[in-house]
Amino acid sequence: MSTHTYRGLGIDPGLAATGFAVIGCLKRGGDLCDWGAITTRAGSASHMRLQEIYSAVRGLIDQWRPDVIAVEDVYVLDRYPRAAIQLGEVKGVIALAAAEAHLEFMQVKPAEIKRALTGNGQAPKQQVHAAVQRTLGLTHRITPDHASDAAAIALMALSRTGHYTW
Repeated sequence: MSTHTYRGLGIDPGLAATGFAVIGCLKRGGDLCDWGAITTRAGSASHMRLQEIYSAVRGLIDQWRPDVIAVEDVYVLDRYPRAAIQLGEVKGVIALAAAEAHLEFMQVKPAEIKRALTGNGQAPKQQVHAAVQRTLGLTHRITPDHASDAAAIALMALSRTGHYTW
């Protein structure tokens, strides 16, 4: 961990599954330190699910000591207002965890991530996942998909802060 000059935690928010990825900057390139998904049980009360996500994010912050946390600035269709509320709540507990740890917090738009990694703001998910894998020099695919999305978010945050270029 001490070889990283800067570390970013990317988060793909969701109530059922919140993807995460920690990327550490090296003198040249980046290091995928940790990734996965925080999953919550569908039958649980939403405040308990939010508490699980909050606790897991705090655990990641304590373990990896990131310099920046970034979440995808998600959008939902007008016909799914409940989803917008749930995602707002998830983003809120993540922002709270970042604020309590005095970390920089940013939101990045999906089209911005896609454009930066692939050159196309409308790129399909698989193209973005391949770009993340190539950028980090990985020989394996990052799974689950939420974690790969989170790695793309972390790369974008590290790029925005001037600590990573590809």
